[in-house]
Amino acid sequence: MKQAEALQTSYRDLLRMALPISAGTALQFLVLLTDNFFLARHSEAAINGAGNAGLVYMTLEMLAVGSSAALQIIIARRIGENNRPEALRTLRTGLLIHLGLGMFLLALGSSLNQGLLGSTIQNPNIRTVFESYFGIRLLGFVPFSILLALNAFYTGTTKTRPILIVAAVTGFINIVLDAAWVEGWFWTEPIGAMGAAWASLVAESSGCLVSCFILVRIVPDIFTSQALLARAKMKVWWELAYPLMGQSLITIATWTAFFFFVEKVGSLELKVSHITRNFFMLAFITAQGIQQTTRTYVSGLIGERRIFELKAVLKRLLLLNGGGMLLLCHGYILYPKLLSKAFFNDAVGLDAMQKTLFVVFVGVSIYTFSGIMLSTIQGMGKAKRAFRIELIAVTAYILSAAALTLIWPQPIWIIWLVEWVYFSSIGLGSWLYLKNLNWNDLSPEINKADAS
Repeated sequence: MKQAEALQTSYRDLLRMALPISAGTALQFLVLLTDNFFLARHSEAAINGAGNAGLVYMTLEMLAVGSSAALQIIIARRIGENNRPEALRTLRTGLLIHLGLGMFLLALGSSLNQGLLGSTIQNPNIRTVFESYFGIRLLGFVPFSILLALNAFYTGTTKTRPILIVAAVTGFINIVLDAAWVEGWFWTEPIGAMGAAWASLVAESSGCLVSCFILVRIVPDIFTSQALLARAKMKVWWELAYPLMGQSLITIATWTAFFFFVEKVGSLELKVSHITRNFFMLAFITAQGIQQTTRTYVSGLIGERRIFELKAVLKRLLLLNGGGMLLLCHGYILYPKLLSKAFFNDAVGLDAMQKTLFVVFVGVSIYTFSGIMLSTIQGMGKAKRAFRIELIAVTAYILSAAALTLIWPQPIWIIWLVEWVYFSSIGLGSWLYLKNLNWNDLSPEINKADAS
């Protein structure tokens, strides 16, 4: 790994960092779409049970996602300060932390799958698929947690091409094994919905190994020293990590609860919701790349004491995010029937899916701007402030979701209006904070930056 260079802030440079991340997210979208395609062909219980299990898996994994976001911000700050040894110490420490997190999540997931999670599902067929599927998926907590720590390093150093390579390997393996094990392609014996679970586990484990190999190739001195973060630096990481972990956890936990609420309304409504989740992932292709780029650039520019450039960079990121969203999601309002026909062939399902797609388009349009603003606050090191904004937004979200599903059940497209509530709350809270912020008084120190 060469000595860090000063961050370049042109549109081309921003895209150079964001595109590999977005391409990696695109591959994840393709994997999720393939999973749902094969599972939907298998049975409605298969796609609903596996879909709910996947959401619970991602909910628990959000602890590692939040931790990796903190690692990314700290690594970007150290690179901005031209302190490469400290960045490597952060990575080494992060790998150990994420190994422990993965083992903890494995134990926790195994415990929760002993009937507690299944009891929340009303339909017995969906419950059976859920428990079996999750029992396999939870084995991926360890490799996936380690992979997140490695991605934090690649993103924090703006060297994001390895993320694309790993995503390509993971996606290819998952798609091939889905076809083989769910439906019996390539002269294999099909094992149904459980085949999709095993495919995801093998793909994630393979991606982790490839990422480790790439790390050793591009940073050959990563393990020549065994130095870890000192206690004071660990405190800096924790002060930044725990709000991000809490924020990530409650965000996905409430979204998971939403799907469990919808299951009480009906099986069709749940299927529409899981298909809609695919279309949200399509919007995330651009959003994930731009938001991670935002965190790195905000933290890095503060580290380089180039705070005066922040507003111009953020405007460029907003334009790139908006353009990417329109490019990928215009079909939700221009040809929703064509998109819906890939998953439904009955009039009721088609109508419900088309109306929901319009709601999704408005939701992701709001997210295009609100997500950038929240990532800016995180990149500044103001993790506690970001957590407070998130907490207010998810409270409004979960209350709205419960009202529209459990108390006054509504058509599925009405239920999905809760996304407008959530993203608008995020945007309003972030805008109010940034509007009143003294941009000229941002500290270059992570621990001072989070003093709010």
